[in-house]
Amino acid sequence: MVLLFTHQNSQRIHYIFSEVLTVRFGFTMEITTDWDYFQEKPNTFKVLYTENQLDTTSSNHNLWVYNSGLLHENFLRPGDFKPTAKAFKFNFVSEKNTFTPPQFQQIEALFLSPDFENGRISNDNGEIINEHSIHFDLFAEIFWCISRYEEVQWQIENGGIASIEKQHNKPTRKPATSDKHGRYPAHESLLYEMGWLQEPVVDKLVWLFGYFMNKQPVDVFEIIPTADIDMALRYGGRSLFTQVGSFLRDCFFKPSLLIERFSALFLGKDPYQIDKETIPFLQQFAQYKLFFLFHNQRDSRNKQIELSALNDEIKRCLGGENSNHTNIHENWGIHPSWQEKNNAMKTQTAWRTEVESFNQAVGYAPKHSRFHYIHLHMPYSYNILQNLGITHDWSMGYPDEVGFRAGTSKPYIWYDLISESISHITVHPFCIMDVTCKNYLSLNHDTSIQYANSLKQKLQSISGTFCFVFHNESVSESYPWVGWKNTIEHWGKAI
Repeated sequence: MVLLFTHQNSQRIHYIFSEVLTVRFGFTMEITTDWDYFQEKPNTFKVLYTENQLDTTSSNHNLWVYNSGLLHENFLRPGDFKPTAKAFKFNFVSEKNTFTPPQFQQIEALFLSPDFENGRISNDNGEIINEHSIHFDLFAEIFWCISRYEEVQWQIENGGIASIEKQHNKPTRKPATSDKHGRYPAHESLLYEMGWLQEPVVDKLVWLFGYFMNKQPVDVFEIIPTADIDMALRYGGRSLFTQVGSFLRDCFFKPSLLIERFSALFLGKDPYQIDKETIPFLQQFAQYKLFFLFHNQRDSRNKQIELSALNDEIKRCLGGENSNHTNIHENWGIHPSWQEKNNAMKTQTAWRTEVESFNQAVGYAPKHSRFHYIHLHMPYSYNILQNLGITHDWSMGYPDEVGFRAGTSKPYIWYDLISESISHITVHPFCIMDVTCKNYLSLNHDTSIQYANSLKQKLQSISGTFCFVFHNESVSESYPWVGWKNTIEHWGKAI
């Protein structure tokens, strides 16, 4: 039992303490604004969450955490707001009876208390965190990261959430930047700016809080591979016109592919077939995920094969002699197509059609999704998913950088900052993707494996989840992905 005292209760406080205490530790919790009740309540771990430091040295009080006020609010701060930030060292003492100290020592802190920010206390003598106090708003930092606070601010600046600025008669701030797909870029993130993007800062804070309670999180280390099927076949499944055009292009620009093309078309050996490399690799893991793009309006960004051909491929895979597709309703999901972000009605109509096509092909309505091109725009993308009955999304990672977009490796319930409500979407973060390494960062195989191993080492020490993304192309050993199968296999290995 954990009892929290704060001067003002709020939806945000209920949300974040449920995510931390109930989900990550399995504790029951109680929140009170009654000081007398807080003092008199026996046999609980007590947390004072107030702006000014109160006495925590008596036996009735366990811990004071600085309260910055963010979790008491029910509005979004101006777009130019950024929390104060500083990293510092903290040595976990091993005398705690049941707590095994993690292997990290650096803590990344946001929302510093005025005393710490202004230098009235320092970390040199352990005053920022000691036995009875934490001089930064640990809970606001977790909320700010997993709600993607800065990203929703960016959407407002970028015109993604219409009229909010006008409602409050506020001028737009600095011009917001986006990439060529209109996505939120990693370099806009404070974690990137501070050099913390590859640190699971939220997970580390959870462990820090557990240290004071002498309780480790209930988390376990997991490796979860996830695959996107943007093109189920490389050569087949397209119109005669498209195939002839592709054949002529190969003749002029890549004649080495002609043998592979003929082998696929006449011998049925297409390198992208998902039962060739992708599914056998995934099925080594109980928690794998496989996402299918069902968009049937072929264009420059949505290049899936024709719907009838895709259905035939799925049926062939499900009915193969060595097929083992138990629990596919938990493992297979939808890959919503790239859509213009400013036309929500068109987007919802397109995705609903794709959900229906998935249902017809696989035999059940999908509950899991990941956006094609990681074309995620908060909050409206998640609002559409809820309307479609999707309850789990796996898009929380950057297409252009390796690391933790929401500061965590663990799943969590998404909080809608616009409606100030708790959603029905569970967000599952990933931290590395094949396309990121090869196309965005131009990494070779060895460096890509080193990046993954570094992340796995950090996550193993705190029972995190190493979730990664690959495509059927990247394990095909076909140009331009030759050699990447070995890289993906290494990503799936514990170290």
